[in-house]
Amino acid sequence: MYHIKILVMKTYWIILFCLIFLGNGTSFGQDDNCKTCLKFILEYNDYQLKGNSPLVGAYSVSINLPTGFKIDSLTVDYLFSLIRSKNITGLFTIRNTDSTEIKYSLLPYKDTVTVFMQTSTGLWPWDNMRIENNKLIISCDFMYSPPISKIDIEIINLCLDYLMDSSCWQHNDDRNCDDDKKSKTWSLLCALQSAYIEKTGYYNYRGGALQKTRSVINEIYSNRNYAHPLIDFNNDTNTNFADVINILNVVKERIETELKISN
Repeated sequence: MYHIKILVMKTYWIILFCLIFLGNGTSFGQDDNCKTCLKFILEYNDYQLKGNSPLVGAYSVSINLPTGFKIDSLTVDYLFSLIRSKNITGLFTIRNTDSTEIKYSLLPYKDTVTVFMQTSTGLWPWDNMRIENNKLIISCDFMYSPPISKIDIEIINLCLDYLMDSSCWQHNDDRNCDDDKKSKTWSLLCALQSAYIEKTGYYNYRGGALQKTRSVINEIYSNRNYAHPLIDFNNDTNTNFADVINILNVVKERIETELKISN
C-alpha cells in the first residue's frame, strides 16, 4: 500500500506537467476555469462504470454499481442518490497494475455540492460531470486543496502533542510513516499525516493543514529552495527541533487568524 501511495502522489506532478505543456488555454470537462482538472470517460459494463483519461490513458477510474442497476436509468441525479444512500466504491488504477480504493461521497464544493473521490492519498472532487450516450464524463480536480477549517487547528494541535519533546522527533524522514507510528518518533510529514488520518479518517496529501505548513516553510526559508518542503525542511541538517515546533506554531496562528477573518 505504501508504494501505491507514493505512486499515486507522483501523478500530481505528471498531470501538472501535462497541463503546463499543453498550455494555459487547455481545459477539461465543462468548466473552463478548472485548469487542474483531468477528464475521464466512463462506460458501463457488468454493474460498473469504468474508463480512462483521454489525456493520460494509463489512469483509469471505476464506480461499482448495485445489482439491478440499468444503464438506461443513469442520470446525474440518480448517481447522486446512489452515492448518498449506498456505500459506493471503485478503484483508481495506474497502468492496469497498481490500484487504490475510491470511496465516493457528496460534499460541498465551490458554491454547490459535488461527488468527491476519497483515496488513500487525497480527496478529489468532480469539478463537472455530464452524461452522453450512456457514458459518464467527469472532470476531476487532482490539485484540489480544501478550505481551512477548525479541524486543521485540531490537526496541528495533535502534531504538537506527538512532538512533545525532541526525543519524539524523527530527523530522517524516509516517507514511511508506519515506522514513525510504531516508534512514536515523528517526522514533520508523518506527524501531519497521522494527525490528519486520526482527525478525519483518511489522508489528504493536499489537506489544508499540510498546504498551510508547506506555505509557511517556503515563506520563512525562501532561500533554501526546498523541492519537497515538508520532507526537505525536516531532513535539513540546519533544521533543529525548535525550528519544527516554531513552524507548527506559526501555522496554527495563521489558521486561527484566517478563521477569525472568515467569521
